Amino acid sequence: MRFSFRSYLKRLRSIILGILIISVLPALLFGVNTHLQERVWEYYISGTKYLIFPDIIDKYQYSMTIFFSALLIGLVFALVLTFIATLLPRFLQRAIVGFLTLLESLPDLFIVVALQVSIVYIYKKTGIVIYFYNDFSNPIYLMPILVLSILPAIQLFKITFLLMQEEQHKLYVTVARAMGLGRLYITLKHVFINIITSLFQYSKTIFVFMLSNLFIVEFVFNLNGIMYLLLNTKGVAFMGTALIIALPFSLLFEFVESNTVSENTKSMGEDAA
Repeated sequence: MRFSFRSYLKRLRSIILGILIISVLPALLFGVNTHLQERVWEYYISGTKYLIFPDIIDKYQYSMTIFFSALLIGLVFALVLTFIATLLPRFLQRAIVGFLTLLESLPDLFIVVALQVSIVYIYKKTGIVIYFYNDFSNPIYLMPILVLSILPAIQLFKITFLLMQEEQHKLYVTVARAMGLGRLYITLKHVFINIITSLFQYSKTIFVFMLSNLFIVEFVFNLNGIMYLLLNTKGVAFMGTALIIALPFSLLFEFVESNTVSENTKSMGEDAA
């Protein structure tokens, strides 16, 4: 199954219609602003006036920098930890999975507070300053990226670890071992490539999970990002913000789903052969 532009347009129409309804709902419930034409490209937060463009673009770039940096860190951490875990004895593998499952059960807010307390402790002991609160004029990156990457990294590790165990029992791994190839070579050259391909099946879940966590991160760290704008605007500003978030991700999900279906179909054909 290849990417269907017609199918994407149908989904796009539903997305735009839903955003439009949500955008005009406050006006229908609480009345229409009589000065709407004068301020259609402006929005106000805490009494301060902002222009929707290019302000919305700047906030989007800031949030997406944090989002994709956290995703990349989480993915690298998951792959490295998976590789290390597969070389350990089984009882250590179970200990690692159990510890990370415990971390995964903790709420995001607890992780944020724990990191902030750790930063204060490090500052008192070493004098090293790490900024963990945004003042709008001096945007921060390190702490939001670190916090946003923790839970996705744990999820990705558990997924890749399970995929790794499944791959170890497949026929091509058995054949490679019978040919005398080393475990390290097989893992790096073949298994990891297949695992990364299989991760596309879970990408939509991970992306949606991280977007929801981005709300919490921007609120706790007082970030001047796209999610902050989404929470504090209405009308045209809200609609533009929602569209700039939804449209690129909906296109990405359409590509991922079409590629996933293609890979599954190909795999089923090979198994049948």
